[in-house]
Amino acid sequence: MKRFLLITFCCHTLGLVFLLHFTGNRINLTDSMAHGVYQIIPGKPVRGDLITFSLDEQNPYFSIARKRHYLGWNNRPLLKVLVGLPGDTLQIGKDGISINSELLPRTKAKPADQHGRPLPIFLKPTIIPSGKCLTLSTHSENSFDGRYFGLVNIGRVRRVVPVLTLTN
Repeated sequence: MKRFLLITFCCHTLGLVFLLHFTGNRINLTDSMAHGVYQIIPGKPVRGDLITFSLDEQNPYFSIARKRHYLGWNNRPLLKVLVGLPGDTLQIGKDGISINSELLPRTKAKPADQHGRPLPIFLKPTIIPSGKCLTLSTHSENSFDGRYFGLVNIGRVRRVVPVLTLTN
């Protein structure tokens, strides 16, 4: 009987997760943002929006991220904040990243991840080109974000809003 209840619970839970995903919701269990459920909403993303996207397989960091399971066991969508847009001046200093000369909090790159593995940095100072954007976590300084994998295609990002979040 216990086994039947466990199997039933797991099947219902899995079904709920797929239903949430199918209806445009995303579950975040990482520390990059508050844990919870986020819903994809229509509209063009603007600076400061919460966004979701999957890391492009052509990104030089993709294979490193897959091997280290930064993207889960597959290319799990990331949840970040849109901080840099085309035409913005991106600078990198000893204290972190600046956009248009404004230092962003918690953006100083770490030399290694929590397991002591070196973190290559592909982000370079630039004027953000057309079609690209910079995404960061404003929730955690230990997030896997644009500090490491660099700029992403703005056409790949989608706006999200929190539906239900848990405070850490």
